[in-house]
Amino acid sequence: MTNEQPIFVFVPGAWHTPDTFNGLRSLMAQQGLETEAIATPSVGASTPATGLHADIEYTKGILRGLVDNGRQVVVVGHSYGGIVGGCAVEGLGYAQRSKEGLPGGVIMVVWLTAFVAPKGKSLLDLLGGSWLPWMQFKNDDGYSYSSEEETVFYSDMTPEAQQKHISLLKRHPTLCFTEPAVYEPWHDIPAMYLFCDEDQGLSLAVQEAFARTLGAPVTFHTEGSHSAFLSQPAQVIDGLRVALDAGRKQSGITA
Repeated sequence: MTNEQPIFVFVPGAWHTPDTFNGLRSLMAQQGLETEAIATPSVGASTPATGLHADIEYTKGILRGLVDNGRQVVVVGHSYGGIVGGCAVEGLGYAQRSKEGLPGGVIMVVWLTAFVAPKGKSLLDLLGGSWLPWMQFKNDDGYSYSSEEETVFYSDMTPEAQQKHISLLKRHPTLCFTEPAVYEPWHDIPAMYLFCDEDQGLSLAVQEAFARTLGAPVTFHTEGSHSAFLSQPAQVIDGLRVALDAGRKQSGITA
């Protein structure tokens, strides 16, 4: 028997584990919203050879299991996770699967202050070929390390909360930022850009440029920083409810 209930699947950004969504997911559970968060294999990987494409394949495997069970899936990619989630949904769209007589499917892809990469472009390409100044590299070990996190990731949080979340960050293979995107989901699956207006890492102007790449996506604004799901969870949940409703409508789901 299939389970057609909707589920939100979160794909974290670089350096972040799925635990970064624990608070948000707890609040959503209290509201009867089911969620899952992906532990992308690149974050803290033992080898720098674990890149974007490994993250995509791992995430696609989890998504495929959900849609094969009939689930209506809203994929939420944060920051770098927007590229992972966006590529991982290839072939899993609800409308496409419905035409093929298959159950379930992805009904919406949400870019939560996230990178939108056209097929063939890498995250480094989106940065104009130059690393951001707070992206650190040590001993040519093949990994990237974050810095200035208080400003870049958590600017609207208390010092105590900032340090708590900084302590959870992991090293990240540089390969994730140089491997190219393999799919453009916005041509086949409903798209939403969820803006974080006070983001100090990915400015609102940059977010707006990414949203334009999507064509005419559903949009929603929060007042939060790059990690608004930590500092403004209620606003993020409001946006995700909009995503769910729009995704169901655009996917032709009426029941």
